[in-house]
Amino acid sequence: MEKLLLEFINTLDLSLKNFQEALDDESGFSRLTISQFQYINAIHELGRPAFSEIADKLRITKASVTAGINRLIDLGYVIKIRSSQDKRVFHVSLTATGRSLIAAKYKALNQYGEFVAAALTEEEARQFEHTLTKLVGLFKQ
Repeated sequence: MEKLLLEFINTLDLSLKNFQEALDDESGFSRLTISQFQYINAIHELGRPAFSEIADKLRITKASVTAGINRLIDLGYVIKIRSSQDKRVFHVSLTATGRSLIAAKYKALNQYGEFVAAALTEEEARQFEHTLTKLVGLFKQ
């Protein structure tokens, strides 16, 4: 079971990466580390978060977030904005390039979902969705 699970995870990761790279459209996916991509996803999901909100979401230190965000600013994916309520706090937002990367991610996920759905019967697809839902729930505990 472990060998098959590892093979599935590696295949899934490689396949999704190939879909994303095919859709790259200058979004720069291939230039990012997994960690940087996680920062961009967190910013997208949180809206205009403060550094501490990103740290909480990713369960890492604020110092790590600061270093990661500064690198993403240098790469052109993120901008930093000083809070109007508290001048000590900065919020981050995705640039057009960052938003383009997120759009490419969702397009790749959609195409990947269609690919998986086409490989399964309707019943297998329902079972697969049920199993994934169950596993995600367990991982979130």
